[in-house]
Amino acid sequence: MRTAVIYDEIFLKHDLPTHPENALRLKYFMEPVQEMEIPVLKPRQVSYDHLRAVHSENYITDVIVSCRETAPGFFDPDTYYNSYTCDAALVAAGANEMGVELLLSGEYDAVFCAVRPPGHHAERDRAMGFCIFNNVAVAAVKALSMGVGRVFIVDFDAHHGNGTEHIFYNEPRVFYFSTHQYPFYPGTGSDKENNNHILNVPMREGSGDIEYKTVYSGIFREAVRKFKPQIILVSAGYDLHRDDPLTGLEVTDDGVEFIVKEIVDAGRELSAPLLFTLEGGYNLSALKRCSERTFKVLLES
Repeated sequence: MRTAVIYDEIFLKHDLPTHPENALRLKYFMEPVQEMEIPVLKPRQVSYDHLRAVHSENYITDVIVSCRETAPGFFDPDTYYNSYTCDAALVAAGANEMGVELLLSGEYDAVFCAVRPPGHHAERDRAMGFCIFNNVAVAAVKALSMGVGRVFIVDFDAHHGNGTEHIFYNEPRVFYFSTHQYPFYPGTGSDKENNNHILNVPMREGSGDIEYKTVYSGIFREAVRKFKPQIILVSAGYDLHRDDPLTGLEVTDDGVEFIVKEIVDAGRELSAPLLFTLEGGYNLSALKRCSERTFKVLLES
């Protein structure tokens, strides 16, 4: 597949070395990209029209003012900010917006937004769970604005993407599919929340490769075939890995590769381009290996 990565060093300046979501994560993730000589493109800041479609004006203003006037600090007990955080978050969302443009222009088949801070916990009016702006939601809004009628979001992060689900809960043009450890942070993601375009598949602690392979080769593929998306967006959270210090899903390198391949195959089956955006993953070595496995699948497909 014609594949590119969108990345900027501003993402490294949002940093708190003692926090699990720190700049080293992205440095390790990018090492295979550099070794494989994948094109790396520089993003721009997000369009405020698309950011306002995802987040309230008051919240956006609060993020900007906090980073400019009160940094460093915390938006919630888990989510820190410094004087660079707002710029990093605006560019992270902009990378997703730009990735959709590149895919819909036909220039690439797959784009990976190697960004920080992550986004899928961010609600319309609040930061949460290390996330400031909801990057994948911005990508979905961008796709809709360009005339795409059916957007499919698949989220394999170990934590449920509460923000993404809530933002699109009443938007039938966007299908949200999530596998995540449950019960677990943030407490959402029960199958009781499902509707015609929200499909949560809660995974028990210790699920491992076998259960994930069953879900992604079966439930996921069937959901994609039924919805027939024109673009697939991926919240790629590698904290489902068995080496991750924050979770307990026990998925191996091979399991991660299988999930990515199922997603890629689903996209190829429907000629739907793929946009990946980085979410969680907190063991540096595992994150690097998962990056290598992901790009191996993309480049060899």
